[in-house]
Amino acid sequence: MSEFKTKMEGAALLVVPEGIIDVNNAPAFHEAVSNSMAGVTEVIFDFADLDYISSAGLRVLLATQKALGVPGAVHVRNASADILEVLTITKLSQFMTIE
Repeated sequence: MSEFKTKMEGAALLVVPEGIIDVNNAPAFHEAVSNSMAGVTEVIFDFADLDYISSAGLRVLLATQKALGVPGAVHVRNASADILEVLTITKLSQFMTIE
């Protein structure tokens, strides 16, 4: 089971997914993020409790970056080495701020 917690921090949206993001729950992940985007200037994904992200989850990150329209407005924090490797291989790390 995966959860997607969201919280506003000023004009930033903090998104904290837990468990895995795959084809089965990526639509719910996308909905949780997109429904919270009003007035947001940046989105921070805290992946401390995320074990795995599939290509379907990566599409949500890319869609979020496109919706914001500003390179680096999507931040990824506390990602595991495996998730950082996926972001690097797919070159998504070039469009996001990795913390």
